[in-house]
Amino acid sequence: MKFHKILIVDDDIDTLNYIVDCFEGLENHYLFYRAINVKDAYQIYIDYAIDLVITDWEMPIFSGIDLVKLIKNDNKKYDIPIIMLTGKMTSTKHLEIAFTAGVTDFIRKPIDKIELVSRVRSMLLLSDSHKETVELKNRDLANAALHIVQNNEFYAKLRQTVIELERTCGHLDLNLSKMLKELNEDLCERIKSEAWAKFDDYFKLVHPLFFKRLIEVCPKISPAELRLAAFLKLNIGTKEIASILFLTVDSVRTGRTRLRKKLNLKSDENLTTFLLSI
Repeated sequence: MKFHKILIVDDDIDTLNYIVDCFEGLENHYLFYRAINVKDAYQIYIDYAIDLVITDWEMPIFSGIDLVKLIKNDNKKYDIPIIMLTGKMTSTKHLEIAFTAGVTDFIRKPIDKIELVSRVRSMLLLSDSHKETVELKNRDLANAALHIVQNNEFYAKLRQTVIELERTCGHLDLNLSKMLKELNEDLCERIKSEAWAKFDDYFKLVHPLFFKRLIEVCPKISPAELRLAAFLKLNIGTKEIASILFLTVDSVRTGRTRLRKKLNLKSDENLTTFLLSI
């Protein structure tokens, strides 16, 4: 059974307890984490795979809006749903501030049990549906990448045929030799650019913020490293990546090492796992 992890943040302990009590006897697959301030809440968010955040707006020192901004600035879980609790901040201007910051939904205080349970269920259903959709599209992306590998294998044979023709007939006609060399170079460049262009368009539809977030994490990342990161995010193997990008296996491995350094990953941090989290 899957347990949804819900983080509740409010400086009023009675409110925290009331929210948990609202789900008592209704569901057995919720795990609740409680925090009375933004600092503790953000640490819980960092330490656990939180699925939903319910936070009060008005709290001492840092507000619920501050927490929302912290979470939304974290590249790892940008799309996490957040429900804002408020008793006073209910004007149109307040709503605009909250939604701009990244709040997904609102619940006014005093909290109605039926409304709370309904909103939480809805948010989690939408979140789960979004995750499942992304997983399906990721599989489609991986299949598309493997299809590129198959096409590239065919084109590699075609290029080899052109090379053999140049070796066999090129010495008989210098113009023919030149034409075959240019054909081989043009074929190689066309395959690389067209294959990536098609994959890139689809990848951006599935992960529209991935490149933006990665550039924010590592402003000096190169276009070639962005391409490599995209394939690594899909858990595509080194050999397949080499075929897609027309590189040697050693070049891909070298690229992975350079990318790790640019991202300042520790020795015990897995590159693919890091990219999957973005």
